[in-house]
Amino acid sequence: MLDKLTESFRGAADALTLRARRQEVLTSNISNVDTPNYKAVDFDFKAALQAAEKPHGHSSANDLPMQGGLAVTSAGHIAGSNPSGISTAAMLQYRQSVNPSLDDNTVDIDRERAAFSENTVKYEAALRDINRQIADLKLAMGSGN
Repeated sequence: MLDKLTESFRGAADALTLRARRQEVLTSNISNVDTPNYKAVDFDFKAALQAAEKPHGHSSANDLPMQGGLAVTSAGHIAGSNPSGISTAAMLQYRQSVNPSLDDNTVDIDRERAAFSENTVKYEAALRDINRQIADLKLAMGSGN
């Protein structure tokens, strides 16, 4: 029974975790807007969510066992510490600069702010979805308070 409850929240929890991670990435870009040679990064949210929705423990790309979101190719590998099991580090990609700066910084502050605002709205929507699921569950169990 508890496994079914956990599975019912997994998709929303994965989306929330990825939205939070993207906020960190975008915040890092914004805070480094004046850092010479800083390269703005981001990741494809849809691709990351699809990767997170694959059965935990295996990667379909090469069927390697996973530990904490990291592929284990040898028994001597040290286990990673990623409690959510979602890793976006390998998915981070450099953004193409529309207007390169003289100091080789690729952060476009307007683009970053827009992405940050959009991600914030979507994060809040994911949070509302989880809250709705919890309210529906409480109602089904007879304690709709």
